[in-house]
Amino acid sequence: MKLSWFVALALWSFPCMGQEVRVAQGNGSVVLTVQAQQPYKLISGEGKTPTLSVECTHKGKKTAHLLIVSAGGMLVDDSHEGNPRGGQRTFNMTIGGIKQMTTWVAYGDVVSFTYLGKVESERLKFIQSLLTAGAVSIEFVPFLTGVPTTSDFDLSKLRDELDKYPECATK
Repeated sequence: MKLSWFVALALWSFPCMGQEVRVAQGNGSVVLTVQAQQPYKLISGEGKTPTLSVECTHKGKKTAHLLIVSAGGMLVDDSHEGNPRGGQRTFNMTIGGIKQMTTWVAYGDVVSFTYLGKVESERLKFIQSLLTAGAVSIEFVPFLTGVPTTSDFDLSKLRDELDKYPECATK
């Protein structure tokens, strides 16, 4: 009987622990990545798992923070400019229970986008709002499904992990 309670408690607490954070370090930079809680399915049945990353760079006395989302595949172009590589894109995000539109731009490829904060303080403020909320959702439309998809991210471990790296200092 005690064993079954232990197993039940362990299985219940596992999802509450937060999502694991993958860390990739470079010279003066670090990228911390969290996967979505669930993959989404393409028409072929293949699963794709979106990621949300914070890239921190430290050069001299300056730090820079980028928030990057990757859906794992191409998205339907909503830029209205006909240029999916360079156009802006909007994603509906739910942050702290409040749904809002956010603006992003392509980042290095056709599947990754970075939050469009025009200055460092604006980007940092937005990242801190996500970390304070703890859990966020991002809605997007995968190209091969054409159906709006929402991915949920638990950022509780990301918040703790950021504090471990001087590149991610907020002061």
